[in-house]
Amino acid sequence: MSIDPLGITPIDLRGNPRETPSSESAAMGRDEFLKLLVTQLSNQDPMNPLEGQEFAAQLAQFTSVEQLINIEGTLAAQGEANAMLATSMNNGVAAGLIGQTVEAPGSQVNWDGETASTTEFELAGPASSVQIEIRDSTGFLLRTVDLGAQGSGEQSFQWDGLDDHGNRVAEGAYSTSIVAKDSSGEPVPTESTVRGKVSRVTFSPEGVMLWIGKMPVSMAAVRSVGDGS
Repeated sequence: MSIDPLGITPIDLRGNPRETPSSESAAMGRDEFLKLLVTQLSNQDPMNPLEGQEFAAQLAQFTSVEQLINIEGTLAAQGEANAMLATSMNNGVAAGLIGQTVEAPGSQVNWDGETASTTEFELAGPASSVQIEIRDSTGFLLRTVDLGAQGSGEQSFQWDGLDDHGNRVAEGAYSTSIVAKDSSGEPVPTESTVRGKVSRVTFSPEGVMLWIGKMPVSMAAVRSVGDGS
């Protein structure tokens, strides 16, 4: 008679197999195995007793399964501990960014009533005309700023918080669009970034958000950090 410890399936009080393995089911499997082993030894044929080698192999097999269960539990616990440590360290780093100037990809600008965050962009080639369009949260065009001809490479723009009629807009986050064209009237590819001082940090299951005034920036998207100047 051969006993396969891998074939022992724990059952609930109704006699149904349990779908999810647990330490309880592992303990039940161990107890079942020992009971079956004792029964096997008690009822073995005296003329054909269980070979010592076979007996040792069965014990070794069950021990290996039990060790694997214990290792799996240990690794799971270590994984949870490492995740908690990483989250704690990440949150600590984020809190330390308050008051620092960060730069990240984006097309928004924050206006706090006095100054605006810096809009930076990079032109893939020289442009004969560059315009910056500023819109509110509804998409309404508030301001168009003509920067004229610009060379290829990095450029920057500081909004004064005024619309096309010279009126100061309300505090908040606004979107920007860079419209650049070459001498043939063809669009010049651009990449925009936002830069500003972090005023607060928020934490959520979606990740850590750094706030430049009322403008959120994902910490994962930050490219550089300055001293706040």
